[in-house]
Amino acid sequence: MKWFKHDSDARHDAKLARLRMKYGLEGYGLYFFLLECIAGTVEAHNLTFELEEDAELVAEMTNIHYERINEMMTYMVQLRLFEQSDNGIITCMKLSTRTDDYTQKVIRSNDKVRRVSGQSTDSVGTMSELIEEKRREEKRNTKGRFTPPSVKEVAEYCRERKNGINPQEFVDHYETNGWMRGKTKIKDWKACVRTWEKNQKDAKSGATYDAFAGAI
Repeated sequence: MKWFKHDSDARHDAKLARLRMKYGLEGYGLYFFLLECIAGTVEAHNLTFELEEDAELVAEMTNIHYERINEMMTYMVQLRLFEQSDNGIITCMKLSTRTDDYTQKVIRSNDKVRRVSGQSTDSVGTMSELIEEKRREEKRNTKGRFTPPSVKEVAEYCRERKNGINPQEFVDHYETNGWMRGKTKIKDWKACVRTWEKNQKDAKSGATYDAFAGAI
């Protein structure tokens, strides 16, 4: 693939915003570097949209520590910017919709050939079917999965409830603790806000408490 589409307002994408909040421009740059790595291997005979480089090789190529690369790549998968199979293969099927004109023609041609030949999609699906299946799988895997809120989201919710909670303090606290309460993973950050809100009211009424320990 010679090129792929890069929206001029990509920086406003919610997932990329979270990536940038956590890792700054280093994470943002790595994301597009990985896309370039994937796009560079896409040919008429290779439409898997797989990342051939592992974290160790990417670390060597970017001169960033391996553990840092591995951490950022894991977070990108968690954000669903990439997909990762059970055997660890990372792909970006969405990239198939952003390919150059030649690759788009190849994808459409492959789809047409398979439909005309009646080739079973049990073993080899069309690209459009593969993309759709990836989306369905992503939806199944993310059903009920907790996504940490941004400071902006917390601020908006706190404004709605007029509780005076500091959204930056709230997010910083739970980021530090990995969005865990003790050994339990948080499932509803809004419930955490409401708990902080209750704790503040208790404090004003004279009750003693630990705002952080008492929060969900």
